[in-house]
Amino acid sequence: MSLSSSFTDFSLAELFQLIDQGRKSGCLTVCTLPNLSVIGSKSQHYYIWFRQGQVVAATSRLNGQGLVEKIVQRGWVNERTLRRLRLQAPTNTPLGLYLKTLELLSAEQLNLLFASQLQQVRQLFEIQKGVFKLDSKAVLPHSEMTGISLRATEVALMALRVMKNWAALADALPLPSSAIEGISPAKTQLHLNPLEWQVWEFADGNVSLNTLASQLNQPIATIQQVAFRLMVAGLVEEIPLLPQSQFEDYVSTYNTQKSQPLKVSTSFLQNLVGFLKSKA
Repeated sequence: MSLSSSFTDFSLAELFQLIDQGRKSGCLTVCTLPNLSVIGSKSQHYYIWFRQGQVVAATSRLNGQGLVEKIVQRGWVNERTLRRLRLQAPTNTPLGLYLKTLELLSAEQLNLLFASQLQQVRQLFEIQKGVFKLDSKAVLPHSEMTGISLRATEVALMALRVMKNWAALADALPLPSSAIEGISPAKTQLHLNPLEWQVWEFADGNVSLNTLASQLNQPIATIQQVAFRLMVAGLVEEIPLLPQSQFEDYVSTYNTQKSQPLKVSTSFLQNLVGFLKSKA
């Protein structure tokens, strides 16, 4: 089963949340669209593999040489030796883990290699124009795997924390006038930073983000971004807060509009429903 769409329908952060919660496996292909305002700009392809909702490998090419090239560039193992060992490695064993058992790579070196793969992934979160396809039947590329994995949600949180350009997610951010409410127990296995913990503690559904920003002495944009990260983590949901007069207008508008047909991409919706019903 595959799921495909553009980033105008679905952000990469929301997609990673879906993969994590559904414990999906397979390959996510991301294709960036060329920037027409930049001469010579071309489309680029990236490939991210998941197993049971965890990121296990990432590369920008499908030649199976990505991990090998990273090792050779660092001078840790020569290319001739790697070619020979790659052919000898057990079929279902990650190449990085196999090299570790041979004591050619250390645990620290594997961590660095996996971190360099995640760096490629983090850069994709700022894509404003692009398409993606998630193929749940794709075979895992053991020659690109270090043997290390990380929850898709953790990867998304890491990427969002260092994101500089939030233009791609502007419409997904909770409104300053809204509140957030916790939808998860007080404990989580996710690694949150101090500000995220603070905002989560205020997630009672009654305090607007504007008020929260003032109380924490933080820019409203920062609080919106933190709240969005908590939403991606599945810890909170946005709660609209409206004055009585605006609430009455909202109810009136809603009653008027609810009879109108909802404009949603039928093909995308069908793909999404089918994907959610499929087994990981």
